[in-house]
Amino acid sequence: MCPLCTTPLCLLIEDLFDDRYGAPGHYSIYQCSKCGFGRIRPALKEKEIGQFYAKYYPLSSATPQSVINSVQHMSQLRAWWLGVDSVAHHYIKPMESVLDIGSASGVSLLEIEKLGGKAYGVEPDPTAAKIAKKLGLRVFTGFITDNPFPKIKFDAITASQVVEHTPDPIMFLKSVHTKLKDGGYVVLTFPNLDACYRRIWGRYWIHWHVPYHFNFFTRKSFITLANQAGFRVVKIRTITPNLWSAIQLQMFVHKAKIGKMHPLWAKQHAGRIKNGKKISFFERLFQFILMRIFLIIVAPLNRFIDFLGQGESFIVWLKKDD
Repeated sequence: MCPLCTTPLCLLIEDLFDDRYGAPGHYSIYQCSKCGFGRIRPALKEKEIGQFYAKYYPLSSATPQSVINSVQHMSQLRAWWLGVDSVAHHYIKPMESVLDIGSASGVSLLEIEKLGGKAYGVEPDPTAAKIAKKLGLRVFTGFITDNPFPKIKFDAITASQVVEHTPDPIMFLKSVHTKLKDGGYVVLTFPNLDACYRRIWGRYWIHWHVPYHFNFFTRKSFITLANQAGFRVVKIRTITPNLWSAIQLQMFVHKAKIGKMHPLWAKQHAGRIKNGKKISFFERLFQFILMRIFLIIVAPLNRFIDFLGQGESFIVWLKKDD
């Protein structure tokens, strides 16, 4: 049954596998015919998530210096054109206390501090705690449902590409509501199940991302979820990062193998190894030129798709009324 509207779920797509990091297992996605909410089956248990991510996600390769080097800042116009204005914490205001859920390596927390906010993070991967300690960051190892930083209520809560990873999205948003000050706001981003690219790429759509994505939202299903958690949806739109389009094309051309980490996601490959052999300078240069041409072509297409509300990612502003 759909957890949002109690309508039976119907099979949408089956026999998916982890096409990024090579984790074992086969998975299916079921969708509600009424609100459009999608759900993975079978799903990881909540107690398994931290260690599973530590084993298969690439956070273990991060170092304090690489985190510092990853901090970025760009103009709003450039961010919009590149499609990277879908980063939730980029919308916080100076002097605000901000809780970033899914803070991963801590780049988001450093960027929040750079924007003038006071940053706190929540991250289930235990590797993050080690990096955070070295960088002097405030990070709780666990989930928002664990009531992190129990004595603090926040001006703003952000979560970029996180709500789709949570086993219980209703409890997730209710916990967010509890941690927010009256009059506070939330900025969330997450994949759009109704994206036109999802229909084009089918089973090769990169945002199935099983078994890491538990939930798949349409506009209608997320508004239903937000209202159930006590939030008012202030604004919702779609944005498609151009880089996602480039990754999608590469993943389609070089299809993943079951149980194997895809070379595109393997840090040790770093874009320089192909089938166990080093890629020559000229081949890398050719690939670089082709990718830049592709991005020049796809950028205006992505902005048009976003204008139609059919982009890859939702960005949503929620308000907790006084």
